[in-house]
Amino acid sequence: MSSATRDANPTTPAADKAAGGRRTNTLTRALAIVRRIVGVPDYEGYRKHMAVCHPDQPLLTENEFAEEQMTAKYSRPGQRCC
Repeated sequence: MSSATRDANPTTPAADKAAGGRRTNTLTRALAIVRRIVGVPDYEGYRKHMAVCHPDQPLLTENEFAEEQMTAKYSRPGQRCC
């Protein structure tokens, strides 16, 4: 690569990697929001929340968490759209 080409394209591999990380993080957050909207349980989000806010309490297993979320979702009549 000539110095003229290198000067015209100031991005570096580190900058490219950082931009890719930001895109991945944005996509991950967007998918989490969509999952919340449609009601898909977010076990990883639950684990992170418990670790930060309730470190002294035991974690539910992934199956227990999913069952609890579905029970909460369908046990409230009038909260569903259909």
